[in-house]
Amino acid sequence: MQLVLGLLLAAVSIAGPAAAQEVRFPRLDGWRLTAEVQRFLPKTLYEYINGAADLYLACDFEELWVAEYASDRKGSVVVEVYRHRTPRDAFGIYSQERPAEAPPVPVGSQGYADTNLLNFVAGPYYVKISSSGTGAADREVLMRFGSATASGLGTDGGLPPELQLFPAEGKRANSEKYLTRNFLGYPFFNAVFTAEYERAGRRFRLFILAARDAAECRELLGRYLRQTKAPEQDPKEGRLRVRDPHHGAVELSWQGRYIWGSVDLADPDLSAGYLARIEALMKEVR
Repeated sequence: MQLVLGLLLAAVSIAGPAAAQEVRFPRLDGWRLTAEVQRFLPKTLYEYINGAADLYLACDFEELWVAEYASDRKGSVVVEVYRHRTPRDAFGIYSQERPAEAPPVPVGSQGYADTNLLNFVAGPYYVKISSSGTGAADREVLMRFGSATASGLGTDGGLPPELQLFPAEGKRANSEKYLTRNFLGYPFFNAVFTAEYERAGRRFRLFILAARDAAECRELLGRYLRQTKAPEQDPKEGRLRVRDPHHGAVELSWQGRYIWGSVDLADPDLSAGYLARIEALMKEVR
């Protein structure tokens, strides 16, 4: 008899007025919940992941639900559902923990699996599933739990649309990240998407900063120019080159609510080509 024989979703209620909605954890034949679902808030998250709590909180973590299962064959599975403020924030923590070489799996908006674990992101949720004692059926068990959990979250998912703006040529696989705080070490550069590239032996990064509006972009660029002691102190929409004392030449473009650019790329022609391609992709996806 297989470890997993069938699937039935069942609602597990989360008590308390602060819960945004109830989370539907999976029920699989041959598996049972071993305890009540645990719930953690920002002020108690350290009780569950003490060493990593700050990283999650920086990604606007709001709630965590944890369900523990045991099988009739002494296997165990733990399902952790982290809810963040926005899908961007959930992708942010997922992207920072995802290994570049991790094999993808078709669960949620994007996921990956390895021995005894399966992690995925779906809308504002980051889900981590771990297993023990499942033997040869480990991947099957993880996929069943992953698919069932994703179905029970009640979200269509989808990755942040800004990820479509990174040109494909030269982009390193699984290198896209979302940084909620302190891009390039500057406290005013927040909400930044990045991707790593390699062309002709050169390694560099492209980034896209998504602000609220054009006025915020002007303010951010003004602070950056003052911080780097650039001669131009009144930024205007268009192309800008900054000599950053910590990062060397930084090529920038600003239009509307977006600032984008390159870091660690000394070739101005190559940089200009990539920045122009991002601008063209912005027009295509509108």
